[in-house]
Amino acid sequence: LVTSTNVGDVQVYNYVFPEDAAAGAKVLEVTAASIDVFSSVIGPYPHKVMTAVETELNDGLETDGMYFLSSSFYKQFTGGIQNNLSVIAIHETAHQWWYGGVASDQANEPWLDEALATYSEYMYFDTKHPELLQWWWNFRVYSHNPSGWVNSSIYNFSYFTDYVNAVYFDGAEFLNMVNKRIGKQAFYTWIRTYYATYNGRIATTDDIFAVLRQVTSTNIEDLKVKYFLGY
Repeated sequence: LVTSTNVGDVQVYNYVFPEDAAAGAKVLEVTAASIDVFSSVIGPYPHKVMTAVETELNDGLETDGMYFLSSSFYKQFTGGIQNNLSVIAIHETAHQWWYGGVASDQANEPWLDEALATYSEYMYFDTKHPELLQWWWNFRVYSHNPSGWVNSSIYNFSYFTDYVNAVYFDGAEFLNMVNKRIGKQAFYTWIRTYYATYNGRIATTDDIFAVLRQVTSTNIEDLKVKYFLGY
């Protein structure tokens, strides 16, 4: 089945197997809402079309202007937003900014898109469902007991869960610590400035921290030492 909706001048398409139509309606709703939120708090969505596709992959997978979402998430859906289907839909939509908009070396510096996409989930809930922020942290991050260096490469891991715990979830914790340290206003200025500066370009870890130094003089060197290998 193909359904669609509009977010401003962006057309959002949703491809779903007929038996998962109800879950697919939630994916369309959350994808559209994510485009609206991220366009406001990060920067304009870079395309006129966005497409979400149910597939038999094991997880979610981003591409530019499109993402794929595992059928298993649709099968587990029981309604509402407090579930993997909705959260991963938000995450994959966020990749349109962190991967599609601002590119990076996904093998050697994967935190630049994965940690930012994960923390974008937080920004979505902070904007749309602030009453669910603690639920999000418990469900998405703390339940995995994350550990590991945020700036690890994909070659540092033998197991996918170890990679996700370090790069995605410890990465989200690092960004949250920065948010608390520099303040919400400065944090969002950092994110927006980074996106505006490197949209359509390949960015590095040095680049994102250089932008941070442009927007605040607050010292975060201790946080780098705690979460990043070699800092």
